[in-house]
Amino acid sequence: MIEFAASAPPLLSVRDLRAYFDTNDGVVRAVDGVSFDVRRGEVFAVVGESGSGKSVMATTIMGLPRTVRIASGEVRWKGRDLLQLPESEHRRIRGKEIAMIFQDPLTALNPVHQVGRQIGEMARIHEGLSRKAAGRRAIEMLDLVGIPEAAKRARMYPHEFSGGMRQRAMIAMAITCRPDLLIADEPTTALDVTVQAQVLEVLMRIKDEIDSAIMLITHDLGVVAGLADRVMVMYAGRTVEVGTAPELFYRARHPYTLGLLASLARLGARRDEPLVPIPGAPASSIEVPPGCAFNPRCSFVSSDGRCAQTRPELREATAPGHLAACHELEALDGVSVESVRRAGTGR
Repeated sequence: MIEFAASAPPLLSVRDLRAYFDTNDGVVRAVDGVSFDVRRGEVFAVVGESGSGKSVMATTIMGLPRTVRIASGEVRWKGRDLLQLPESEHRRIRGKEIAMIFQDPLTALNPVHQVGRQIGEMARIHEGLSRKAAGRRAIEMLDLVGIPEAAKRARMYPHEFSGGMRQRAMIAMAITCRPDLLIADEPTTALDVTVQAQVLEVLMRIKDEIDSAIMLITHDLGVVAGLADRVMVMYAGRTVEVGTAPELFYRARHPYTLGLLASLARLGARRDEPLVPIPGAPASSIEVPPGCAFNPRCSFVSSDGRCAQTRPELREATAPGHLAACHELEALDGVSVESVRRAGTGR
């Protein structure tokens, strides 16, 4: 586990970010007041179910979704607010200093251009390399991420790559300019377990080689347990808990985090042991409850009505830096994942 000096300035500092979409049905509060820091050398994981705002937050940082409305907040990159920069300057940073590995490489890669040409284009745009030099760089990057016969593969098209190779090609494209931050959005989606392990191993090796930070967006808690230094849990566009990976996995204090952990299948469990889903449906991003967004699904709702009426703020849970947004933190002291699982199974 990496230890960070308290005085070390973060590479990325997000404060009170609110990213909304205006639709015919109302305002979608995709990201609703999120704050966090990412420091060089760390793996910062963002977890939550589909619709929690993870990917919108990442693409907003990249300046990609043109339809998003930034209602408030700052996204400071090395001290500069990306949201206030002209598009030309944001474009210069995007790809060179901050790069993103997209969820679906088949749609992210252009089907009519050779893979090597697409990777080399990053070096041509950001470093001014000639076409020939960019081609050599593309082969180097493909070789670096472990694609065999890199020179031959560089001349192939995306549809000629397997799923795992396409994901590696996306990683190669992202690291071409040795960025300081890699944002990996569900990098192992739709890959089998063996290929997932290979892709993640490549990602971590590259992080160490180019001395970058990784912001890992995923719903796979197994991946988080194996890779992350710190974890932020999101629900309905809000941060509900943040802390180191051991704090989240062994001393979780938000009911949603406890529910996520309790719902995981366990090695060694009896064959007849049922899974324990979180009851109810995810909160609507258009009609978010006025208090805690998780309130309608929570088993630890306060009796005084605070959970339904007042939005809880993040506060210290079990240690400095371990924060949870819950009115009932004190009541949850001592509640374990196993006790939540037993309650869910009625045993």
